[in-house]
Amino acid sequence: MLFCSLIYAQIPVTDATTNANLGLQLSQSAKQLTQLQNTYKLMKQGHEQYKKINGYVQQMGQLKNIIHLQRQAIDNANLCAKKAKGGKFSLRDIETNLSQISGSIKTVQALLQNNMFNMNDGERIQIMEKELDKVKTANAEIRVKLIKMSY
Repeated sequence: MLFCSLIYAQIPVTDATTNANLGLQLSQSAKQLTQLQNTYKLMKQGHEQYKKINGYVQQMGQLKNIIHLQRQAIDNANLCAKKAKGGKFSLRDIETNLSQISGSIKTVQALLQNNMFNMNDGERIQIMEKELDKVKTANAEIRVKLIKMSY
């Protein structure tokens, strides 16, 4: 009896060059991943700074309007005071309006200090818009009083 058997087997082969290349690729991939993570962090910081600056730009535009209207109201109140020296006119309304403007100034100053309130730029801008409306109203009332005093 004769037995024949065929055995098929695979002999493991290790290629030193392939292992070295694989190690090099893993090392380079890890470095690239680290660089990508650093780039992401920088871009995220840049984006956050951009959002912060964008909010500041909007706030500065509103602040400029508030300052202009406050200056205008104060100038008009001074003119009213000069015209009222004759004693015919009461300045109580103007005094109330100036107090309102003074309150708006204090609120805006508090808003401009970053750590004063724990709010985001959107909330801060909404409050500045409300203060701008208050100053507009007070300024308009003082202007109306000045016009009435001029006749």
